[in-house]
Amino acid sequence: MHNRNESHHVSFLTRLSLKNRALIALISVVAIIFGIIGAGALKQELFPSLENPQATITASYQGATPEAVEQEVTDPLEGALTAVPEVEDMTSTSSAGSSSITVSTEYGEDSDDVVKALQRAVSQVQASLPDGVEPNVMTAGTDDIPVLALSVTSDADEDKLAANLNDIAEPELKKIDGVSQVMIAGAKTKQVEVTIRRDDLEDEGANLDEIAGILQANGIPTSAGELKSDDGTAPVEVGTRIRSVDAIKDLVISGQDGPITVSDVADVTIANEEVESISRTNGQPSLSVSIMKESDANTVDVSDAVAEKLPELEQSMGENTEFVSAFDQAPFIEQSIHDLLVEGGLGLFFAVLVILVFLLSVRATIITAISIPLSLLIALVGLWVGGETLNMLTLGALTISVGRVVDDSIVVIEAIRRRHAAGGDKFANILAAVSEVSGAITASTLTTVAVFLPLAFVSGQAGEMFRPFALTATIALLSSLFVALTIVPVLAYWFLRQREATVKLSRAEKKEIRRNRKGMLSEWRSEHKAAKKASKKQNILTVGRHDGTAATTTAPAGAAGPGGAGSGAAGTAASGDTMTAATTSARSGYGATEEEAGEVDELAGMHSPVTRLQKTYMPVISFSTKHPVAMILVAILLLAGTGAMIPQLKTELFGDTGQDSLQISQTFAPGTDLDEASKQAEPVEEVLQDNSDIESYQLSIGGNTFGFTNDSSLTGTYTVSSKSGVSAQSISSQLQKDLDDLEDVGQVEVQSQSSMPGAQTIDVTLSASDPTELNDATETVTDKLEGVSGTQSVTSDLEAVQPVIEVKVDHEKAAEENLTEATIGQYVQRAMHGQNIGEVVIDDVSHSVLLFDRNADTVEELRELKIPGKPEETTPAGGAAGAAGGAGAAGGGAGAGAAGGGDSGGGGAGGGGAGGDAGAAGDPGAMAGAPAPTSEPRFISLDDVAEVTEVKTAPTIRHTDSQRSTTVSVTPAGDDLGAVSADVQSALDEVDIPDSVSVDTGGATQEQNEAFSQLGLAMLAAILIVFVIMVATFKSLLQPMILLVSIPFAATGSIALSLLTDTPLGLTSMIGLLMLIGIVVTNAIVLIDLINHFRARGVELRAAIVHGARLRYRPILMTAAATIFALIPMALGLTGGGVFISKPLAIVVIGGLVSSTLLTLILVPVLYLLLEGAKERRGEKKYVKNMARGQVLDVAEARAAEGSDARDRARSGTQKNTTAEVGSVATAERADSTPSDAPVSDASASDSSAPDSATERRDDLGDRDTDGRTDTGEEPKH
Repeated sequence: MHNRNESHHVSFLTRLSLKNRALIALISVVAIIFGIIGAGALKQELFPSLENPQATITASYQGATPEAVEQEVTDPLEGALTAVPEVEDMTSTSSAGSSSITVSTEYGEDSDDVVKALQRAVSQVQASLPDGVEPNVMTAGTDDIPVLALSVTSDADEDKLAANLNDIAEPELKKIDGVSQVMIAGAKTKQVEVTIRRDDLEDEGANLDEIAGILQANGIPTSAGELKSDDGTAPVEVGTRIRSVDAIKDLVISGQDGPITVSDVADVTIANEEVESISRTNGQPSLSVSIMKESDANTVDVSDAVAEKLPELEQSMGENTEFVSAFDQAPFIEQSIHDLLVEGGLGLFFAVLVILVFLLSVRATIITAISIPLSLLIALVGLWVGGETLNMLTLGALTISVGRVVDDSIVVIEAIRRRHAAGGDKFANILAAVSEVSGAITASTLTTVAVFLPLAFVSGQAGEMFRPFALTATIALLSSLFVALTIVPVLAYWFLRQREATVKLSRAEKKEIRRNRKGMLSEWRSEHKAAKKASKKQNILTVGRHDGTAATTTAPAGAAGPGGAGSGAAGTAASGDTMTAATTSARSGYGATEEEAGEVDELAGMHSPVTRLQKTYMPVISFSTKHPVAMILVAILLLAGTGAMIPQLKTELFGDTGQDSLQISQTFAPGTDLDEASKQAEPVEEVLQDNSDIESYQLSIGGNTFGFTNDSSLTGTYTVSSKSGVSAQSISSQLQKDLDDLEDVGQVEVQSQSSMPGAQTIDVTLSASDPTELNDATETVTDKLEGVSGTQSVTSDLEAVQPVIEVKVDHEKAAEENLTEATIGQYVQRAMHGQNIGEVVIDDVSHSVLLFDRNADTVEELRELKIPGKPEETTPAGGAAGAAGGAGAAGGGAGAGAAGGGDSGGGGAGGGGAGGDAGAAGDPGAMAGAPAPTSEPRFISLDDVAEVTEVKTAPTIRHTDSQRSTTVSVTPAGDDLGAVSADVQSALDEVDIPDSVSVDTGGATQEQNEAFSQLGLAMLAAILIVFVIMVATFKSLLQPMILLVSIPFAATGSIALSLLTDTPLGLTSMIGLLMLIGIVVTNAIVLIDLINHFRARGVELRAAIVHGARLRYRPILMTAAATIFALIPMALGLTGGGVFISKPLAIVVIGGLVSSTLLTLILVPVLYLLLEGAKERRGEKKYVKNMARGQVLDVAEARAAEGSDARDRARSGTQKNTTAEVGSVATAERADSTPSDAPVSDASASDSSAPDSATERRDDLGDRDTDGRTDTGEEPKH
């Protein structure tokens, strides 16, 4: 029995609403207005904003082999990142010239905090990394996905088109509100190339390192401080910026014979950077434009604004420029929202239609149906205030809630109409009706809401995605309770007509009613004859007129005795004018309160005519309560059948999102250059061009799309858009078959362009320290998994070896030539790809400056590459002679000096004489003026200091948690991820893999297992929360157990309907099961609540169950049918929008509601009968035991009294023989002197009091009925 205080509080809320009807109307209007405003103000997105629980650290190490990158870059970084607490898993790839490390963190971690922690770890090992290696930390989330991607084609050449995009399109697009970034890809970037002319360099004796240093040092002004001036302080800047190619040409460098310029030894030009990617749209060369939005911008608004701007840009750029959408989130978002709104509207219509069919009243239907839009609008206000967005999850929650938010109003309006049908005061009837059901609907709504609480503690992808869903549903459900308790009563007061009971019954119906009533009264008479006789002497309402408390005092008078049901209630209920009398009493103020009148009405409802609808149920409930054991056996069989169905279920993480785009990846063989890749892509493009279901496609070869991949193998990515009305997922299988028939195109795989985060493949990761064992195991596993059924493709990242040119430096020889491994690497880089030495700004455009020394196109040319060696020191001839002359003069030989300076003519001789004089004079400046020895540039071949060899090695080295690894990826062909995962695991168990190789299954399988595990725990927590609420509501531990029985039977219908509709069990289905935990107990709460009301007023157990179930039959059917019919449009997927969210969830809820409703109407009464009947029998046994104990006490006391009398008689007889005369005199004197009111003797008192005491004990024991109730009708405290 629910807490009466709770009902009083709720009744107070309803009373307050009825007394302030104008205020309630105003609140309703305000809620509608703000709901409409909030709906328009909500941002529209595809999914809630999610932080990708990954971060990537990339580093470039130009010219290094994969092994060198692994040892010198990847390993130190991995060691530092392992110590970061937020890092859970880590993978890395080391390829030629680059390192990429991906770390995984928990969902919900703040991306900024993660980036800071990773940056701190990287900075700790920065000093140990090779010079020039600068690691970069990046993260990405759903907000980083472009709003739309455009392909641009034009009759203009590529350079002009790129210039137009940079100069015209990009500035205009950035002006649009909400646009944060515009990225242009595919355009050839200009760079300044300084190409050394080797012959001129050697002739001029210039130094290549000096040229690089001068290019780096010049053109960058240096701050030299500040000077004071009349206007204050002015900064001093030394140097000027380079603004043109000519400025670079005129840079001065040192030559053998004096200063020279860069143009003397090198060519300086502006040229296109080396092409690293290719972009084509529908087979035509194109450039791509990606537009990113600000985090708080509306995706649809940004997309629409860009679409409006494109025609203007096409006209401004001219040259037949055309923008083609390759990817756009907005149309899919708009279509999904529109479809869900249509399905929600259809559900609303069907729900209202069901209510109308049951109530057969337009006014009552409208009052009830108003709760649906009001609750949803209040939920929209909550989302708006809470900063949430209108996305697939929040809109799905609103759509699913359409059928549920009306349940509370249905119960309230049905109770009000039942009260009105008997006449009486409208105000009092509404209050009494709401008081009757308020506790039940409050408890049922709280249980439905409470099941969402555990989602707050669910980690991972499931928790992040479905928390907005739970928040939306919670606000809608709580709003529906508020509407049912405040607005619905007010509307009922205004618009619901009150009618007297004018039910016309046929003779057969009247006869059936009389027979049922006679049978019930006969049963009560046989069990409670004494209580019935006592009850007939009093009339509840008559006594109530004379004593304000008499009604409540005498109402349960018949509750005495083991039967637990008093006929006073029955006698009152049997009166044909009971409800009218009760209401009149309440209105007249003759003692009966509104609550008391409601209690009498509940009992009168037991004898209300059986409706046609109830006639279909009465035989069922009668049979089930008479054969409870059989019903329990049937229930057990159903549970066994449910367990047998579970293995037949398909499982998946997310279903087909219904998007109109997909991706195709094409991986080319290692070593394939860009031109060859472009040729291999043409057959794939032809297949796409010939497919009639494809609207357009866009190809990108080389570079990265919107991910962090950094493999050495060249890849191509196709973004394919299907025609309107065609799901991209539906054409993927046929596309894969067509592409598999192609030859010499590399590895082509069709992938889902799902916007859902998470893996799409089953990943088998193999790790080992021995590369040979790892490679052999990977090949074995790949071959085995290719035979697994249900797979679309099996790929491995174990790449074929490719030739790598290794330059192994001989450190001793290099040291002799004053060379290091780093400087040799720079020389080789200059010869191969050029050395990037900085940037210059020319015409307001930043250009990279590269220094080239191009003369090594083959291995042999690389070996013969000329690099600067140790300079050769020489002394000039004239300078040597002067020095010798000076020395000779010092010894008195001037002629030697003349001879020594012959090459210099007279000047040489004079120089010698001067030297002699100076030497003779001992002038120390003579030696100082002698020319010093000079060094001449000397070039050596690369193979003089290094060994250049060609080896074959893996182009990429991968690590998983710092250990070498490979990954085999399996793409499921169908929608049964669980079955494919099981088959993959079975195949792996059959493979003979060395113990030194570890195997781990992850990807989609791991994510599904984690999500299912988390939601399973959430369901257990939800059941516990529901149980706690039920205990608090019914003040019992036993009755909540009856309610929880309906939960497993809800799974029966859910699983059965999922199998019938071939719907896999995914995350959305699990959320549906979680919702069912709260939904299915609501009907049982309403049913048991009324049964408890009847029993509290003395009705016999089975009669209370039968008539409680009969009276709750219609509202239970009505609420279940309204919810089911509201979900049917979504279950059928009539519009196709949001099917991956709404369809499986709706199917699960419909199936669970059907089975749980049937079992609530049959099994719950049976269980109630069994458990409460057992409780009553225990009470009867206790009653009999107490009565027997009282009888034993009576016998003992009687015997004690008899023994006392015998002793008294024996003693008085003896005294009589000896003192008869004295006694006679004394007696006569005592009789004359004793007053008439003197107390009797102790013996007499004992004789008279013993029976009375026993009688009192028996009466006290008899005042308790079989289930422990006292004569006040209250249950004992547990």
